[in-house]
Amino acid sequence: MSLINYKMEAGIGYLKFNRPDKYNAFNQDLLEELAALLRQESANDTLKVMIISGEGKAFSSGVDLKALLDLKTVEQARSFALLLENTSELIYNFPKPTIAMINGLALGGGFGYATAADIRIMSTGAKVGYPAVKLGAILPATCTMYLKSLIGEGRTKDLLLTGRMIEAGEALQMGLVNYTANASELIDKAIAIARQITEAPALALEYTKNTVNFTTKREIEAAKLYAADNFAFLSQTTEWQARMKAFANKKK
Repeated sequence: MSLINYKMEAGIGYLKFNRPDKYNAFNQDLLEELAALLRQESANDTLKVMIISGEGKAFSSGVDLKALLDLKTVEQARSFALLLENTSELIYNFPKPTIAMINGLALGGGFGYATAADIRIMSTGAKVGYPAVKLGAILPATCTMYLKSLIGEGRTKDLLLTGRMIEAGEALQMGLVNYTANASELIDKAIAIARQITEAPALALEYTKNTVNFTTKREIEAAKLYAADNFAFLSQTTEWQARMKAFANKKK
């Protein structure tokens, strides 16, 4: 079974994370499949805009806890952290405009990937948050930088240090998402925005993205290897292992 569902109609790509039984949690197979698709479609001249969402009740719950518990060495953890970072950058640097359609729960790196998109639309029934700190973990550097570029340092620290969940109204108010819509109207809203974007020439859209992203891209390059080392170190601490196992058992 493919872990990424993808189709394209009238120049609009529809990408869906496809692990609905796991709330579209990221494991290595999903991330590698996602990365391959993004690289492939970046060269597709018939693609004008991509809409990213999740199958089922979630956009993505972030990294699969089993994938984290399976990291047995610092080297494995660092490699996985860099895969997370590099795949999110493929979204951020994608040459076509991207729209994250947050159709349900979006947590941690899952919502981090939504912040890598150019525009975010959130269902009024969805909730988002960054619970990593409660598990003794850290958010990928890329996702942290995307978040800070959207809402500033103060609000970023609020969300990351408290790990609290927020609903659509607050997310819209703080600038974390661009639009909200009822679940039944979400896809229509996303398509309407996508069609509006496609009225502009592709090259102008790409260069506009590059200009807006320039400063954040430089910050990411400076921080991501350092953050990957921190992630790798934390992953092998006793507290990390205990918290991850306790949370995994709680979910059973």
